[in-house]
Amino acid sequence: MAVPGSEPLTFTLPAQLGIYCDPNSRPGYGQLRVFAEQCHGGQVRPSVLMLIADITAGMIGEKEDPECWHFTTDFQLRTASVPLPDHIDVTAEVLRAGATTLTCECRLTTPGGAQVGYAQIGFGRFPQRPGDPAKHIHDPPRPDLTGLPDIDLPLADLAGIEVIDAPTGHVEVELAPHLLNPAGIMQGAMVALVGEVGAETLAEHELGSPHAVADMDIRYLLGGKIGPVYCTCRWMGDSSSGWVVAEIRDLGKGDRLMATMMLRVRPTR
Repeated sequence: MAVPGSEPLTFTLPAQLGIYCDPNSRPGYGQLRVFAEQCHGGQVRPSVLMLIADITAGMIGEKEDPECWHFTTDFQLRTASVPLPDHIDVTAEVLRAGATTLTCECRLTTPGGAQVGYAQIGFGRFPQRPGDPAKHIHDPPRPDLTGLPDIDLPLADLAGIEVIDAPTGHVEVELAPHLLNPAGIMQGAMVALVGEVGAETLAEHELGSPHAVADMDIRYLLGGKIGPVYCTCRWMGDSSSGWVVAEIRDLGKGDRLMATMMLRVRPTR
């Protein structure tokens, strides 16, 4: 697949990142087929793990309440440094289901059962409003998760993220249609990817060697709708902590704060 050009592109991201999800499974089940373009520094990008967790857990809410949008409000991920498996299994279970919120946990494991990561994710339930885009709920097989070729460029390149100022982890991306979710706002995993690349950029500049994000917490505050969307980063304490604070903003929407992140970086393998 090429970088989006003059032709409109619906970014069916799950289909191009090797994600399978069974929306009728209980507990929720998803599977991520691992390949190079979704990885960085010898590990699967946390934003990709966020995406499959988001889909697997969010599908539970979609089946329970198909009339509502389920927008991700927060996500926490911790990962272990393990050799890359052929695929990663994701199991999602509900921790709490309320009238306006849904909270799930996700376990990410190798085919042999070793735990690659653990995540918790929260959603807000929002009723559809007149004029909203149509919602599509699919029973297996999901046509939007099959049949398209894998991405053939590194994910950050495909998204179009550019480094503006390495010492501040300032990276930026135009909010093109291929980065939007079905509700017309920036897809949550793409928001996370911007913060991820910003933290990597800051760490490599400061520490002089490539780094990857191991753990991350993100709070979604505002949907990105106009762009460009950009991120700036700073160390929590000094660089020896490995922890980076990131702010992600929508410049075209009055420079409003879209999301805040805490990320821990480690040297690439």
